[in-house]
Amino acid sequence: MLDTLQWATLLLFLVTSMAGIGLQVRMQDLHAMIQRKGLLLCSLLVNFIAVPAIGWLVTRLFAMTPTSSDALLILACAPGGITAIQFTSKSKEALAFAGQTAFLLTGLSILLSPFLMSIFLPADLALVVPYEKAFWYFFIFLLLPLALGLLIRERAGSLGERLGKPMAFVGTVAFLAFMVLTLSIRQVVMANVDSADVEAMLGFVFASMVAGWLGGGPQRETRQVLASASSMRNVGLCLAIVTRSLPDSGIEIPLVAFCALMIPPNLVLTILMLVLNRFRSKT
Repeated sequence: MLDTLQWATLLLFLVTSMAGIGLQVRMQDLHAMIQRKGLLLCSLLVNFIAVPAIGWLVTRLFAMTPTSSDALLILACAPGGITAIQFTSKSKEALAFAGQTAFLLTGLSILLSPFLMSIFLPADLALVVPYEKAFWYFFIFLLLPLALGLLIRERAGSLGERLGKPMAFVGTVAFLAFMVLTLSIRQVVMANVDSADVEAMLGFVFASMVAGWLGGGPQRETRQVLASASSMRNVGLCLAIVTRSLPDSGIEIPLVAFCALMIPPNLVLTILMLVLNRFRSKT
């Protein structure tokens, strides 16, 4: 569905964003975040139990078309959306949590999402999961940039500090370029999705944001991270599974539509939190 330039822009965004997090986070910050086992457990419970349950409930409350209903159930079972990094990495106070969340949710979704999908989708559906390709993607474009950034920060602290923000800025520019390059795709798929399905998907996004916010601990920064991470699902993994398992189902259209719908609410949340944090710092 994406051409070469669009893929290159997306991967540039992912690599530079993860490297930018690693360059700005100290190992002691990451270690301290890992020690917060309660927050870690809540992150997993929200994304692998609460959000799938929300997705199932939304498909029962809204009169969705069967195709969009199946797409929403698939999305609900797949956390770790890579574009969430654009929003979760904006708070320096929760940068370690943002990196940890992206790493854990994306990695675990490869293993756990197919199992969850088998629970919520018809029993006779045989899911074809590209495990090898997904893990290589995870290793090369998430784990490796994050690890290299952390290594540079530990071995050459001043260099890491100088490179961190420019690298994150490149990631933001790449994200904006990707959004512009894929605008026509989003417009086409949105025109092919019923308004009732759009309302249901937005309801799912907002409900998932609330679940993430409530599970994000006492700090506003970590709540923001988990709200965005929980509501921005792993569309890439879902598309990889659907195109192999249900190649003629048409589920790809609502999956891509969701990709367009999940960004505006998280953009609003991020801007609001940036304004509130700046106001708080001045008082």
